[in-house]
Order: sequence, then C-alpha cells, then structure tokens
Amino acid sequence: MHRLPPYRLRRSARAKYLRLLIRPEGIEVVAPDGLPESTVLAFVRQHSGWAQAKLAELQARLAKLRQGQAERFPAEGGSVPLEGRETPLFIEETGGSRIRVSLEDRGLRLILPRACGAERDRYVRDALFGWMKRRLPGRVAECVQRHGPQHGLYPRQLRIKSMRTRWGSCGPANDVNLNWLLGLAPPSVLEYVVVHELCHIRHRNHSRDFWELVSAHLPDWRQERQWLKTHGGGLIQRFDPVFP
Repeated sequence: MHRLPPYRLRRSARAKYLRLLIRPEGIEVVAPDGLPESTVLAFVRQHSGWAQAKLAELQARLAKLRQGQAERFPAEGGSVPLEGRETPLFIEETGGSRIRVSLEDRGLRLILPRACGAERDRYVRDALFGWMKRRLPGRVAECVQRHGPQHGLYPRQLRIKSMRTRWGSCGPANDVNLNWLLGLAPPSVLEYVVVHELCHIRHRNHSRDFWELVSAHLPDWRQERQWLKTHGGGLIQRFDPVFP
C-alpha cells in the first residue's frame, strides 16, 4: 500500500466528483462539499503512487525550464499540461497533409504531416493553438455565465489569441481577448483572468474599486495571480516561442 502523500484539500460547491490536480507546489485534491473525509482519504491513497510520480516529473521539468534546458516542445512520450494536469502526448506522422488533434482516454493525440521536417516545432505549436482556439471558448463562456450576471459584466466579443506579453485584455468596446495558453493553466487561473477582464468593463484601471470588484467574484484571486507570475513565463517559453 502506498504511503499517503501530503496534499491540499479544496472543497468546491461546483465539484461533482473527486479530482487530483498536480501543481508545482504540490498535490491538490478537489472534493465536492459534504463528501466524507474518509472517502477523500481512500481516493488519495488509491492514486498516491501516480500522483507522486507525476509531481516529481512536473517539478523536474520546471527545474529544467528555469535552467533553460527543457526542449521547446514535448516529444513523443512527453506530456502537455492541459488545464494544469500533465496529459500524455502521442505524436504520429503520416504521409498526408492534414493536422489533427484529439483528446483520447490515453492522452492527447497529435497527427502531423511527415513532411514537416525541421518545421516540426512550428507545426506542433500551430496545431495546439488551433485546437485550443476551438476548445477554450466554451470554458470561457461558462465563466462569463457564472460571473457576468452578478454585476452586469458582459463582453461584446470574446477572442482567443496568441499574446506574448499579456494574459488578457479588455478593449474600449468591451471586447475581451484571452491568451490561448490559459487552456494549459489550472481552471482556477483561467477563471481569474476572465474575471479580471470582465471587471475592466466596469473599471478601466487597477484602482481599489477594481480590485474590490475582483474580490467580490473571486476572494482568493491573489493565489491565481501568483501562479501566473511563477509559472506563466515557463508556459510561454515552452509552448509559444518566437519562431525565426
């Protein structure tokens, strides 16, 4: 039997089932409100070996990123941090010209043209970017539906973009732009950036009133902002580099 690893328990009224999140700072367990502690402990014990292995893998990868040693994109057998959870990546090259990305039970499957050759990194980045542009709007819309009615914060338009210096922006006409890499961050981080930009519909600055409005929606927003400060640069370096 595996030893019970250290973990942080987060209760959520929106959670419908138990989830394990592997974060650089440790293991987090998200549990529905009211779920018995004994059930949580049994769940953690059952998955402890997997969780500790993934945590060690993630921390080693981040250490390499800080030292500038990590590969630009994960190779076959590597992983991609979808919604903050390291997901196995399977890359296949075919004689065709189509690029396809699909999320399967075993992990993320990426099909590339064999002819991509030296441009492989660019193909991988473009494939992930295109896939996330299709995948992310639905999750963002859920955040808007959850937070918009409280103070009448509705964007005119939502766009998913490549943004190397920002995680989001809100234009004069209330058009909200979001960085596609937020799809790789934990869901709570995406929610924070969406709320941040929605609050700019009311306050076009970072005044006390602005932050009070953010706090009204997300009391723990500082934790998510710190995650971006700590890990955001690594996401950009690894998944959205500037190609020559």
